[in-house]
Amino acid sequence: MPATGTSALSAEVKPLYDADYLLAAQSMIGLDQFTDLREVMGGQRGQSVNFPILENMQPATTALSELSDVQPVPMTASEVVIPLFEFGNAVQVTRFVKATAYPDVYEQAAQAVGNNQAESIDLILRPVFGQGTRVVLAGNAANRAALTSTNKLTGPLMLRLATLARGSKTPSFEDGFFGSVMHPNMHYDLLQDSVLQNLGVYQKADLLFNGEIGFWQGIRFVVLSNWKAFWGAGAPPTNAASTTLAAAAAVGDGTTAATTLKVTAVTNINVGDWIVIQDATEPGNVWSDTNELVQVLAVGTAGAGGTGLTVTAYDPGPNNAGGLRYAHASGTAVKTAWNTGGCANVYPLAIFGPQSITKAASSETGPYGVATVTGPFDVLGRFVNHGWYLISGWGRTTERWLWRLECGGTY
Repeated sequence: MPATGTSALSAEVKPLYDADYLLAAQSMIGLDQFTDLREVMGGQRGQSVNFPILENMQPATTALSELSDVQPVPMTASEVVIPLFEFGNAVQVTRFVKATAYPDVYEQAAQAVGNNQAESIDLILRPVFGQGTRVVLAGNAANRAALTSTNKLTGPLMLRLATLARGSKTPSFEDGFFGSVMHPNMHYDLLQDSVLQNLGVYQKADLLFNGEIGFWQGIRFVVLSNWKAFWGAGAPPTNAASTTLAAAAAVGDGTTAATTLKVTAVTNINVGDWIVIQDATEPGNVWSDTNELVQVLAVGTAGAGGTGLTVTAYDPGPNNAGGLRYAHASGTAVKTAWNTGGCANVYPLAIFGPQSITKAASSETGPYGVATVTGPFDVLGRFVNHGWYLISGWGRTTERWLWRLECGGTY
């Protein structure tokens, strides 16, 4: 178990240091706020929880006979089954770094694990919200791979999605609105719609949800930086690159201004292009959390191990230099995500109501988990652990209350 000491936090144990600090990538509570919470009280056992759903009866549209009795029909019920799992993470801090660092390292550890919990739950939840069978593809595309940069999100597409939600009797929030969640790049395209610009969607003062930026046609727009994007999953643009990593790529460590990748070929890779390191293809409901988007800063010369690319990651790892967030094996696919010829990225948008996703939470940890501080367990009492712990599970309450729209994008 690696402990955090003065080597890892060398920047904080210098003779002079500003005690103020920033978290590199803070996350607000995102998707979890939209779930229908069902707490499992202490004493109840089982690794999954079953919640009943009473199905609709068939409409009775035929007039009754004066002389005949009504024929009763059976009630029908289904259920949503939510498995419970343990989630958590932790850091270990030494007493020596606590004694020699100017800032309160224990306070920093607590905030770091809290931020990690918020981001982790967003990544756990986004396929629960975003996967499913009820899918609308912009431009009536045949599949995700056929979406192009011309198939952008527009006001009419949002209206179509709201119409589907109303028609399928999705419960709305108390104010009559549905919720939707989208990627920032998708929001960029939505704001290019002149109708929405003229409606002044930002002028409502009582915004209800974290991250909400506007509303229109009964839908509240929520933009989350942690929301899903399918990098390079659409139709490739003109002069798109398709190659592989010639050597394994490690998580960026912040020792250089960017990260160097080695690829087997640089055909159609130019400075300024965005490329995706694609650990897995993502058709349908197959999602990958480690496909990674990077921008090309320089194209090197060919060598025995391939050609070097200097890149900066869109969502960097634990570094201050734009390094990769995930490790990638040699032979991993590298494709164009955006170049001057267009964009191959695809963005899903989910629309939902307050009961669309059911959350089961154990009273052992409560609905939002617990912060933990344990230790010291060593002989001299030098190592203290800070972490978060949650026993919970999430599931789609019913498919009829969840729709997904997929669009191409400008970027």
